[in-house]
Amino acid sequence: MNLITEAAKALRDIGKGMAVVSRAAEKGKHTNLYPFEMPEIPPVSCQSLALIIEADGTDRCVSCLACEKVCPSQVITIERTRNPEGKGFVLERFDIDLVNCMYCAACVEACPVSAIVTIQDFELSTYDLQTLKADKAFLDEQGRRAKQWYSPKLGVEYRNEQGEIQVAPLEQQPGGEAELLKQADKESDN
Repeated sequence: MNLITEAAKALRDIGKGMAVVSRAAEKGKHTNLYPFEMPEIPPVSCQSLALIIEADGTDRCVSCLACEKVCPSQVITIERTRNPEGKGFVLERFDIDLVNCMYCAACVEACPVSAIVTIQDFELSTYDLQTLKADKAFLDEQGRRAKQWYSPKLGVEYRNEQGEIQVAPLEQQPGGEAELLKQADKESDN
């Protein structure tokens, strides 16, 4: 191609791009002014991980090692001891290397008791990579601070004002609207 043809094509492409931008502006679409306006993030998005502590202060984690075994990046380290009071184990150490974590949520899927969950806290940026070695205390604090969280076994959960953990209603669950419509269709058929 010659130079004039390429310049004409470039100008045409720039015009197409400007038309898209002007149509979006007419529709009222705009960028959120983060950090002044927080984005709306769906509860199933995996921005960070947290451990859930029950309302009575006990760990939900039963130290089964399922999350450690299933992690494709091998970034989870768990140490446990036998429970001297009976059956089961006592969780001694639970570490996740968030620098090398792929945030695939395989650990969340594998957890039989929904102890490790995904939360929407994406503001973990830091200049010091050593602060992204999440230990049990950090993961517990993430779980306490989380407004809502998601696990495949229980769905979306949240902690109410009294500190009790509650499962979100069906309409707030992923796919919940479709389930409500199915129930309504079944009731209308009957």
